Amino acid sequence: MMLAGLDVGGTFTDAALVDPVSGRCLASVKAPTRPDTVLPGVLEALERLFRENADLNPGKVKRLTVSSTLGLNALLTNKTRPVGIMALPGPGIDPALFWRPDPLLRILPGAQDHRGRVTAAPDKKSVTEALETLKKLGAVALAIVCKFSPKNPDLEKELAVQARLIFGPDTPIVLGSETSGSLNFPRRMHTAWCNAALYAISREFSDALKKAAQNLGLVCPINILKADAGSFSAAHAITDPASTMGSGPAAGLLGILAMSKRPQTNADSKIFERTDQYMIDMGGTSTDIALLAAGEPLLARKGLNVGGRPTLIRTLWTRSIALGGDSALRVRAGEVCIGPDRSGPDLSLQGEGEVPALPPPTLTDVFNILGLASISDVQMSRQALRRLLADPDCPQTITKESPDPEKQTEALAKLFLDTALARIKEETLDFLREINAQPVYTIRELLVDKKIAPQGVIFIGAPAQALRSELEKALGLPVKAPLESPFANALGAALAKPTQAVELYADTLLGRLTIPDFNVEKKINAAYRLEDAQADMAQAFAAAFRDEKAVNSDADLQVQTVFAESFAVFDPSGQRGRILRIRSQYAPGLALEREE
Repeated sequence: MMLAGLDVGGTFTDAALVDPVSGRCLASVKAPTRPDTVLPGVLEALERLFRENADLNPGKVKRLTVSSTLGLNALLTNKTRPVGIMALPGPGIDPALFWRPDPLLRILPGAQDHRGRVTAAPDKKSVTEALETLKKLGAVALAIVCKFSPKNPDLEKELAVQARLIFGPDTPIVLGSETSGSLNFPRRMHTAWCNAALYAISREFSDALKKAAQNLGLVCPINILKADAGSFSAAHAITDPASTMGSGPAAGLLGILAMSKRPQTNADSKIFERTDQYMIDMGGTSTDIALLAAGEPLLARKGLNVGGRPTLIRTLWTRSIALGGDSALRVRAGEVCIGPDRSGPDLSLQGEGEVPALPPPTLTDVFNILGLASISDVQMSRQALRRLLADPDCPQTITKESPDPEKQTEALAKLFLDTALARIKEETLDFLREINAQPVYTIRELLVDKKIAPQGVIFIGAPAQALRSELEKALGLPVKAPLESPFANALGAALAKPTQAVELYADTLLGRLTIPDFNVEKKINAAYRLEDAQADMAQAFAAAFRDEKAVNSDADLQVQTVFAESFAVFDPSGQRGRILRIRSQYAPGLALEREE
């Protein structure tokens, strides 16, 4: 059996086949990612993976896991469909304080209290008017968010029923109570909006991915990597696509963990010492930065922040900057500028008629000129940079340094490289300051009670081997680039452990507990408390995954509580009870199996 991983980046789509016992990479390929649609790159990567490795049977693939920046890029580039959002903040909070001006935002009268009781229901006329206005403004998806809705979702559900009457049965409608059980109204609004905005994109991608896999003879389950380094089914990703944003850095960190389990060489074995280290992952479009505390990735406690939208999405603590091998190079007012737009694939790889004439050069062209890489026609890279030398905005220090055009070209290339490395250093140090300024938890939610002091850097991505020594000079730290660094993300995606979240709901007034995903239902009494619910959840996990425990390592099967809440409620007669909600999952990690 094998595990398959796909990492869909902005420039390349990487595919890898991995042995689930040893974690060894059996085969890997790269295919170009097209800017308009990612599916052709996915198809090409999978086809090449099995065509070039005919001895590896697609029918032997146990699971395909995909890491994709599709949703993240759509949000960052404003390529999502219009989303109408209906909010009931109640008294005491003004969405204008945390929500940018938005004609598709409708604030409705009505409120719930902190116990979930409806204290003021919105009248149907105001709701109807809001819905009709949103439809006229072009909204094709809806998010409905009420304050305190995790404690009582009935009001949101009633509004959704009214919305269906106006928008029809096929319009995506996301309820705030379904996105998270955590009580943070602003973050829940942003999370619900993200899910609504990405719903159609996620459905199209999941359907196309399923069809492509079937055409290639892959009959295995398809999972999507989440931002917290776990994975869930492609079907679940349709309704919770926001959780997949940030999966790129997560794939890189999992790849590092996988490589640390079985270093390819003696030199590689020293890369993965359990010390504090940076991870720097340079792709074609962006560079991701992360930190490992004694070999463990860090968890962002507040949730993912994307495009200025703070969400409730669990995520690893990473930072992404718009700087990669395909970043466009320009000169302005005597300064060199890198990105944030991309002009790739790099100029030396351009085919005739594929791109507009004379696109800006890229960082990969700089690597070619300085002898750090040799991709296709290096002379084209030189010609591209010479055009910048002729620009009146080119730094005069370059043109005055030498009359020799070749030396001027190399000097300009060196300036661009130094500028890129300085940017990475600045962001890396700022990221470290940010992390050390607050409590830090690892991926397994263990508190790191010390300041993190990186002793080195693990550098992954296609340019890692070429730039290793240059980055080492810039950061003043040892920099290691593992042999498998160009495919680390695909390797990490393949080995991502499924961590589908499971919810428990208990109501002491009704005397009932349910865990729908495990088909568990039992009677409880009035004395039932949160610690009892946590014990029942742990028991349900143990029973449901008994067979999996016989296969996977014990370390990978730690049950992790995503959230747990207990609050008082009263029935019409005044009798007091409690509502308890818990969401749990296995802690993210590597899905390595024991040898039979």
